[in-house]
Amino acid sequence: MNSDISSDISNIIIIGGGTSGWLTASVLAAHFDTSSKFTITLIESPNIKTIGVGEGTWPTMAATLRRIGISEAQFIAECDASFKQGSRFINWSQGKDESYYHPFSLPLAYNDVNIVDHWLESNRTMPFDEYSTAQTGVCQHFLAPKQANTPEYANVVNYGYHLDAGKFARLLKNHAINNLGVKHVLADVNEVKTVNSESIESVTLSDGSIITGDLFIDCTGFKRLLISQHLGVSFKSQKHVLFNDRAMAFQVPYQSGEEAINSATHATAHKNGWIWDISLPSRKGIGIVYSSAYTDEQQAFDTAEAYINQHMPHINVADLTPNKITIEPGHLETFWKGNCLAVGLSSGFIDPLEATAMVLIEFSAKFLREHLPANKNDLNVLSEKYNKRMNLHWKNIIDFIKLHYVLSKRTDSDYWLDHRDPSTIPESLQRSLALWKNRAPWHADVEVAESMFPPASYQYILYGMGFESKNGLSERRFAGREREYIKKLLNNKQTELQKLYQHLPTNRKLLADIKRSWMNGFK
Repeated sequence: MNSDISSDISNIIIIGGGTSGWLTASVLAAHFDTSSKFTITLIESPNIKTIGVGEGTWPTMAATLRRIGISEAQFIAECDASFKQGSRFINWSQGKDESYYHPFSLPLAYNDVNIVDHWLESNRTMPFDEYSTAQTGVCQHFLAPKQANTPEYANVVNYGYHLDAGKFARLLKNHAINNLGVKHVLADVNEVKTVNSESIESVTLSDGSIITGDLFIDCTGFKRLLISQHLGVSFKSQKHVLFNDRAMAFQVPYQSGEEAINSATHATAHKNGWIWDISLPSRKGIGIVYSSAYTDEQQAFDTAEAYINQHMPHINVADLTPNKITIEPGHLETFWKGNCLAVGLSSGFIDPLEATAMVLIEFSAKFLREHLPANKNDLNVLSEKYNKRMNLHWKNIIDFIKLHYVLSKRTDSDYWLDHRDPSTIPESLQRSLALWKNRAPWHADVEVAESMFPPASYQYILYGMGFESKNGLSERRFAGREREYIKKLLNNKQTELQKLYQHLPTNRKLLADIKRSWMNGFK
């Protein structure tokens, strides 16, 4: 064992704030003892405005918040948060007012039976999402995923969150500094000193101070100050696969404080991209995502304006100031080099269709928390494992996002036609689609235990979009017994659904009750 104390990892430096920087700092500081020799320092520029996108999380965020010590009530109250139970896709298949859900709950009997075969045998008399889970019905009725007396972070049906990204970053920042012992330095980085372009030795700040560290985390967003500008890691574009490279985000107030809060992100396809619609307690977040190769900014604005006029006619769009965002669809060739790894937008970003940005931050922070070695000599081994996992995650994300476009039957623009051009479809996705024509996605298709998208997610998208798979029931042993088992589960689901309709409050009511309870605690 190497006993050289200078090789110990005891000083972590995070460059950049925002959600990626402060969430990473919080996850690490909640696990390691920052009151002793172990320090976490976050350096952020006072002159850089964070992008502030990423208003949706996955269900994993509940466990993350609980572990770092933030009350769910505080989070909801201070981040203008609401419950997200999945995504609703509108006009993706034909562009003719059709829709389906990708809920966060798994299909019935998911660990035992591939329910797709039974749905196919039913001649698709009910949409797959409604057939396989009660959560679609909950979403359709604007219901919350639990009751007022359900414990914090527990659920009746699975959920993540919608949130105000700027407020979330502030909550994390205050919690990390005041409760977790994270050191905060507000300054620009003027110089980065490297060792043979293989690792970071120190950074020099605008006040002249020099900060050294054992491990550096690059959270500088698209700037990629450490990982690319100084360690030379190149960027791998995915624009040939996923075309969207622009977005405009609007914050739209409600007409009244009584309007229903959607239980899912609404993603509505348009001629050259799609529009997100996220319901927070105090406002809606509306954003248009598009490709500059197929349409221009004015046309995109006009499309967003038409959507807002249709769904929120009380708003004069001319009074709104959109946040214009340029997207670099792609990711780094290497995510961890030497003693530096990139987290968040620094590592990459693509079409935000399934809100993967936040969960990738969670994954990176969790990986570090669970695997950080005590000695710098072990960093190469760890970085090799991390890079392999991240490459696999990005491959799976790109395949999954592309799937939504490949399955579309829209013919109203070259944008949709080109998405179905085989030259733009990864070979791995083409192989999967060929396989799924003969059977539905199932557990053997998962390449890694912690896969971001389980086979259930592929099922919801495939059969929500009208994909055709062969029915495997006729070739299964004990098919009759299995049919009775599923029939019983479906009957139980309908009974459960009626109970949920009766006992679950609306999103707006539960969120208001939680916020009121939290605020009353300070009176």
